[in-house]
Amino acid sequence: MSKIVIFGGSGFIGSELIIKLANYKNFQIDVITRNKKNIHPLKVLPNVRFHEINSFNSAAIERYIRGSEIVINLMGILHEDKKNLFKTIHTIYPKIIQNLCIKNKVKKFIHMSALKSETNASNYLESKHMGEKQLSQKNHQLKTFILKPSIIFGADDNFINMFFKVMKISPIMAVISPNSLFQPISVKDLVLIITALVQNNSFKSRTFELGGPKTYSFIDILKAIKKIKKLRCILLSLPKVFDKILVAVLELSPRKIITRDNLKSLQVDNVCEINHSYEFLSELNELETHINKL
Repeated sequence: MSKIVIFGGSGFIGSELIIKLANYKNFQIDVITRNKKNIHPLKVLPNVRFHEINSFNSAAIERYIRGSEIVINLMGILHEDKKNLFKTIHTIYPKIIQNLCIKNKVKKFIHMSALKSETNASNYLESKHMGEKQLSQKNHQLKTFILKPSIIFGADDNFINMFFKVMKISPIMAVISPNSLFQPISVKDLVLIITALVQNNSFKSRTFELGGPKTYSFIDILKAIKKIKKLRCILLSLPKVFDKILVAVLELSPRKIITRDNLKSLQVDNVCEINHSYEFLSELNELETHINKL
């Protein structure tokens, strides 16, 4: 039985991935998390064990990596605070994991980054890019795969679902950076791609840009939600000069919807140069199909 270790498995992508991998009886899946309360529905899955860690250091996590064939890192944050910094989560931790993979002769390391991180347009994207650069140092014993998806949609996403909920109850919604472009990819397709990398040994170390079948502007996504769900919410595209003002106000709310750093990321077109998703899948799920199911 092959041992797979997943960091960040209690999140949106991780939950879908664990459910998928649990279908394969030849995998023993160890999920490392800092928040066990998020994984209650997954506890009943066969061949899945959950381990809660309070501190992230080599000694604490090597015991879980030891003896594994594949390690998957899905850790990521959109908003930072004093306890959780972009640099720590996106740059330092991935390198610690990779070093331990090399030390313990792990065969594959799959790391989740972000599309357009190389622009360094925000602190978030810069930290993702620095993490990628550190992992790009070649080691012939360890295959390292870096995944760079556009925005990800699915049943529990914090993007499409959030705007749908806001538009359901709001008579009007101000739209920041309405012309920014996205290439949304389904979490189910992303999980199939990760599963293919787990199972297929023919891939060599490389970076994959991953998007869905269509490109949309931000306002087009919101218009699609409004049309398909028959909502009355008026969408008001703001001139760029007002973006920072509105975001500065929203940043003060207890539940951070968007920050000024998020705005910098949002202003970068999030579209693949080459969509490597088609190397794995001949057909990709469309955003409209997901919106219909909301």
